[in-house]
Amino acid sequence: MLRFFIAFMFVFITGASVQAFTAPDHYVVSYELKYSYTQDSLNKFWKRTNIPQILVPVRNAVDMYEVTYKGLWLDSTFIIAKGVVYIPKTDKPAAEMVYDHGTRIGLNQDYGIQDLEQVVCMMHAVDNYVAIFPFYYGFAGGEKEHVYQDSWTEAMATVYMIKACREIYPQIGRSTSGQLFLTGYSQGGHASMATHKMLESGSFPEIKLTASSPMSGAYDMTGEQSKTMFRNYTQPHYLPYLILTYQYAYNLWPGDVYDVFKEPYKSKMREVFAQPRTKSFGDVNAMLPKIPGEMIVDSILDRFRNDPTFPFTCKLKQNCLCDWVPKAPMQLCACYGDDEVMYKNTEVAYAAMHAKTDVVHKRVFGKHLSHNPCAPFAILYSKFFFDNFRKGKKHPEHAPPGKNFILKLGISIANGQAKRHLKKTGHVEHDALATRKGKTS
Repeated sequence: MLRFFIAFMFVFITGASVQAFTAPDHYVVSYELKYSYTQDSLNKFWKRTNIPQILVPVRNAVDMYEVTYKGLWLDSTFIIAKGVVYIPKTDKPAAEMVYDHGTRIGLNQDYGIQDLEQVVCMMHAVDNYVAIFPFYYGFAGGEKEHVYQDSWTEAMATVYMIKACREIYPQIGRSTSGQLFLTGYSQGGHASMATHKMLESGSFPEIKLTASSPMSGAYDMTGEQSKTMFRNYTQPHYLPYLILTYQYAYNLWPGDVYDVFKEPYKSKMREVFAQPRTKSFGDVNAMLPKIPGEMIVDSILDRFRNDPTFPFTCKLKQNCLCDWVPKAPMQLCACYGDDEVMYKNTEVAYAAMHAKTDVVHKRVFGKHLSHNPCAPFAILYSKFFFDNFRKGKKHPEHAPPGKNFILKLGISIANGQAKRHLKKTGHVEHDALATRKGKTS
């Protein structure tokens, strides 16, 4: 009865288009130790990739587990999803940090620190954070299709990964401090903010959030970010990704979804989004017009511009994340020079939130940094933001002023060196591939 009541309240509070559900007894399906990283091997990786120890010291060894878990889907069933968790090897209670990753078209996922975004998890895990990395629904052999820039499925994939990890901790002898932090970059910024909003809806009272730091996310989907449809844009692949995955999840209009595209884009997008997906962002962008709206048939484009009841527009509005008030502290990170996820997304969100609450913090980085070069700065400022909470501060300021010069110098070097190293080698050597069998709960 209690589970049914919680499910009913979840639907009522969030407005999700799902029916009442019955939660499973356990969320973990299996977990498997994939890699063990010693302090020595991590120190060597730090040196090889020029991650400065003065900013991110390697304080402990780390184990990385693959996690298969059950998450709630749109039709109220529980589906199989995947992720990884980085566990610091220390006896001290650890804070939890969730990193939601950026846009990916290919459905396969790398494991370990050969994936640049998982290096972010490692940068926290070496400093006694349990670092959780959900793959989102549909990736790495998980069920259903990934729904791009969809607040509800992003939040569900993240929340249930947290719940699954908390079932694992006692089985591996891990204790946590009770602090939980959320962050993510690009699509991950949108996902981490969506998860923050979901946790404060009252739907998951057992999960207490300490603070979040969304980074460079497209929060203003029908405002600032939608303007990219009608001007030269470096990442036109975002538009078909949105249209096709929203149609998959929500069936917004009848008929063949590819009919919204003009030829030759209709045939090209059918090829790109077929299974298995093998095209890179660059491959897809090269197929598309510089002005994304030019790939859409005129009648559909006219409805988007002029009909507020157009289903696609309505769904985008549901996934805007500007019109709500966070209770837990939030730091918004972005760069003025971002030409992919427009900086004004962050300005709009900050203006709306800051007018209603004093717990929203903002850190804006350099005017000349575009989307990818901005990431290492945002990531480190987010970690400094979280670190201050671990020191007991309730409303921490940003990184100490003395660290700014070191940050700008060291991390810009580290970012470039890491990318060059990984591009050259294609992989990172691990200490050992664990032979331990995955456990089933």
